[in-house]
Amino acid sequence: MRRYKVSILVTVVMVLVWSHAYQASAAGKTYSGSDGAAHCTLWSTDRLRWPQTILGREKAECRRRAERSTEGQIQCRLKRTYIDAESGERLCIYQRAATGQGDLTMSMSPQFSCERSISCKQE
Repeated sequence: MRRYKVSILVTVVMVLVWSHAYQASAAGKTYSGSDGAAHCTLWSTDRLRWPQTILGREKAECRRRAERSTEGQIQCRLKRTYIDAESGERLCIYQRAATGQGDLTMSMSPQFSCERSISCKQE
């Protein structure tokens, strides 16, 4: 019986030591690369010949880098429209199709109607 209690005690101590030694920290990191760090979407195929390079070997150059996902155009859909009492202009409120983006508000003459969807920039 004593041997059983000792083995349970040793097991509990080992579990406590092991769980304390391997604590995980849950800190999130967000990395944003530089403009030159984007992957290449178009490589140059024009290769120089031997006298211009060392034994005809040269590194391929990137002709077009990928653009960041936050730089492009996205679709904006009409959320609601109303005529402002103070200015007398029609206000069109569009909802951006990307996650975490705010609404886009445009003003125009009250004689015109708002388009159902437009292309707009991300915030």
